[in-house]
Amino acid sequence: MSKKMLVLFLAAGLVSLYPFSTQAEDSGISYPARIGGKFGIGLINTVTGIIEIPKSMMVVSEQEGIGLGMSLGFVKGMTNMLGRTLTGMVDVVSFPIPTKPMINPAVVFQDFDKETTYASGWETY
Repeated sequence: MSKKMLVLFLAAGLVSLYPFSTQAEDSGISYPARIGGKFGIGLINTVTGIIEIPKSMMVVSEQEGIGLGMSLGFVKGMTNMLGRTLTGMVDVVSFPIPTKPMINPAVVFQDFDKETTYASGWETY
């Protein structure tokens, strides 16, 4: 990975930590902070979507047992990886439109033991 990409990824990650924290959702965050956060989260989700595979395997294993975790969890993980990566790409492309995250949790590392869910559509602030 080039130095420029690494710096961009880290900067986007730092920007994304502030606007989408749970207490900041309705606190009057400025437009630049919202779109910066959306861009950052989109970039993070695009790059880290693959982490959905072990996450889903772990969640299904805890709920249904190791056998289903390794099989059904893997399939769910592949589906969630695709969903998170594509959602991240959509957020990166549409970042000037301030919307709430279409995926919950917003980034794969939040609530790592929680199953990934998707919104039915875009919600603007």
